[in-house]
Amino acid sequence: MLEAATWVFARKGYRRAAISDIIERAGVARGTFYLYFASKEQVFLAIVDDFKTKIARAITTVSEPPTQPAADPESMLRTSFRRWLGFFAEHRDATTVILKEASSIDPRFEKGFAEVRRSAVDFFAARYRRFQELGIVRPSIRPVLMAHLLIGMFDELLNAFVLTDREADLDALAAQLADFEWNGIRPH
Repeated sequence: MLEAATWVFARKGYRRAAISDIIERAGVARGTFYLYFASKEQVFLAIVDDFKTKIARAITTVSEPPTQPAADPESMLRTSFRRWLGFFAEHRDATTVILKEASSIDPRFEKGFAEVRRSAVDFFAARYRRFQELGIVRPSIRPVLMAHLLIGMFDELLNAFVLTDREADLDALAAQLADFEWNGIRPH
């Protein structure tokens, strides 16, 4: 049912979506919906919580900060970005719901969205800090600033390419993002 609700919200938006749309997509009776969720708001909060869980799992499994300098740091970045782009492409509907709906509807949804972003900022800041410790990036850039810049770039890439084009070339996007990050942050 959560998958059906995510699909509906991604296509109709939260405000235009109805419980009848969700139960129709899920192929269940209205009573079945109410066994699991008390309202449309509750199913939306469940989507946000589910996405937070998936992001937290991805942060620990998809990409970890390096423990030693990579032979080819740009290649390592490209691989990391490709994994992240793949994650968001795999969870395209949930990403659409979170990026386009969660931050503007209700303070409870905003809180969940803020937690997702905070965990991403923490991850990217830790990765950049580790790069600084390894001496492979500029020490003058604050890790938290770099994290916000990366998230802003990711948001734009996701909205412009990944969420709107199911055939987006994720390898090319990852290569371009890695090239931009690496050539913009390495020491002179």
